Amino acid sequence: MKRRRSVAARDAAAGLVGTLTDAGVVGAWEWDPATGRFVLDEGAAGLMAGDPRLAGDALLSDRATAGLEAADVARFLGEVRRAAEQDGAVLVELRLSGPPAAALRHPRRILCRGQIHRDGLGRPVRGEGTLVDAAAVGNEARALLGLPEDAAGAAIDEAAGLLIAARQAIDASGNLKLRDLVDVVLLEVGREIASRTRTAPLRH
Repeated sequence: MKRRRSVAARDAAAGLVGTLTDAGVVGAWEWDPATGRFVLDEGAAGLMAGDPRLAGDALLSDRATAGLEAADVARFLGEVRRAAEQDGAVLVELRLSGPPAAALRHPRRILCRGQIHRDGLGRPVRGEGTLVDAAAVGNEARALLGLPEDAAGAAIDEAAGLLIAARQAIDASGNLKLRDLVDVVLLEVGREIASRTRTAPLRH
């Protein structure tokens, strides 16, 4: 069984990720310990809840996490509860549910980082955090966080972004043959992303 990282190590890791991935932030969330409800901004609502129209609403945990892989919902909620009971730092990598097309347009993996704030008696009163595109987290930061290196995943994410840009440029050119060809490659990349999402190991 892996030894749990110290509070200082977790805080240092979260700080490094924050420094390295500001450009990769894709959403923000808040949590009310008294009610167990989450409030998500538009980015987080689209990714975590699967519906950006829910931004600003006070959501029960099952609705706030409807956009996550089913197996990762418990991991996220468990990490928030653990942070409220122990060191206050939230740090967990999550996978998004949805068809391959959605995965191509949005991050397929997100790193959730946050903090639980306490009152003068040490009781949790508010949680807040951000969602980062996991592809924006370099291998140095991943190693410090205890996350496995994901060179192959980063490469396929980059390829998807480049192909989408190429598809948009080809659309503007009006060349139907080239559009059909790039669509075939996009489909294969989507299948690869879906395959990696299904087979990615869970970390407890």
